Amino acid sequence: MKISKSFNFSMGHVLNNYVGKCHDLHGHNYDLIVCVEAAELDASGFVMDFTDLKKVVNDVLDNDGFDHCFRVCESDPRADALTALGATKMEAEPTAENLILVLAKLIEAKLHNVTLASLDLYETPTSQAHWQQPS
Repeated sequence: MKISKSFNFSMGHVLNNYVGKCHDLHGHNYDLIVCVEAAELDASGFVMDFTDLKKVVNDVLDNDGFDHCFRVCESDPRADALTALGATKMEAEPTAENLILVLAKLIEAKLHNVTLASLDLYETPTSQAHWQQPS
């Protein structure tokens, strides 16, 4: 059985290997949908308590460089100047696709007794990246 919970966070980023508006510093109000699954319900009848899922995901968003943060690729020529101002460096360009891979790894590491089934990261209301647990 699966359950899902939605989260919102605001984050800025810049794309170096891109020609267009996203090459400039900008930000988004992201929506993240986290889906977890378990083979059977726990003693309380839950896949996972929604409150516990909220704590796990908010811990990642609040403490791992997402909510009210700025991300830049470490190979971007602007990276050192931006990190001096508080930005978080990452190995890859901070696209929705790469952000969702980082989020999957961080969230999955904090889950117990459930499996991270999928993530949907909406950069805008009409643009999303989808990650699903490999079979």
